[in-house]
Amino acid sequence: MIGSLHQTAFRAMGTACTLAVTARHTDARRARHVLAAGRAEVEACESVLSRFDPASDLSRLNRAAGDWVEVDSRLAHALEVALRARSATGGRFDPTILPALVAAGYDRTFEQLQERPALPVPGWRAAAEIEVVPEDGRARIERGAAVDLGGIGKGFAASRAILAMRAAWDLLPGALVDLGGDVAVWGLPPDRGPWRIAVADPRRAGAGLGLLRLEEGGVATSGRNARRFGPRRALHHLIDPATGQPALAGPLAVTAVAADAAWAEAHATALAISVLGEARAHVAAHRDVAALFVPHEGAPTPIGPLSFEAASEPAGAAA
Repeated sequence: MIGSLHQTAFRAMGTACTLAVTARHTDARRARHVLAAGRAEVEACESVLSRFDPASDLSRLNRAAGDWVEVDSRLAHALEVALRARSATGGRFDPTILPALVAAGYDRTFEQLQERPALPVPGWRAAAEIEVVPEDGRARIERGAAVDLGGIGKGFAASRAILAMRAAWDLLPGALVDLGGDVAVWGLPPDRGPWRIAVADPRRAGAGLGLLRLEEGGVATSGRNARRFGPRRALHHLIDPATGQPALAGPLAVTAVAADAAWAEAHATALAISVLGEARAHVAAHRDVAALFVPHEGAPTPIGPLSFEAASEPAGAAA
């Protein structure tokens, strides 16, 4: 053992957040300082990246579609990551699906959603243009377009929080950030590793599918079992960019592992609208990604170099 796990929990980015660091009991004060730095970074990301905050940089960018806008460096870098992810996933992840998401009914925070039928998206076209000049702090999106960074924004914030905690203490042994299932880990857990991340069973509330073992990097889960809305809760937030509608094909849920939590989130989104054969081909083409594919029925399928141990423990994240 190299210490114990010091934790803090709070709500941000529309979800439950947990930050944890490895530290000896005698370093408890230092651990609190590090956790405060991580929380401050998560909250700073939320203030910049949220589409539900009219004062955020993302909301200003969306309102000014067609024009160049000065933006915080966090938004500029998040947009760069999103553009790389769109290219890497062949467009299955697309940050410009917001008009389709709003038309489907996801037009406010999930807690505030009101039941209404989905609306058509006239002339739907995916992959709207985004331009970013990070060194100047400027961005522009195509006129008529709008950007959503909900999922990848959480992964981005998780990775940024790890960096903020490391900067707050250069002798930090290890850290974990869990933003509603978007998980980033670095360094050593109290028992010297690897980190153990429990994967929830989307078909049984409170149950777990097993444990992922991860030395460093990010984990993200995407699926259609949660965040359902619309008449009879028939719709979900996974938009197929090819159609502009909630995706029909795909597993119940998929958990992706990558070197970075934002990268894991983008690939989880792409895999969540793919059938198993497509998911295998996708992971084969991206050696930095592995996944656990959970079908609507039948056993989960590990894809790629995944360290996964099947179990029946309660869901959650553990270190």
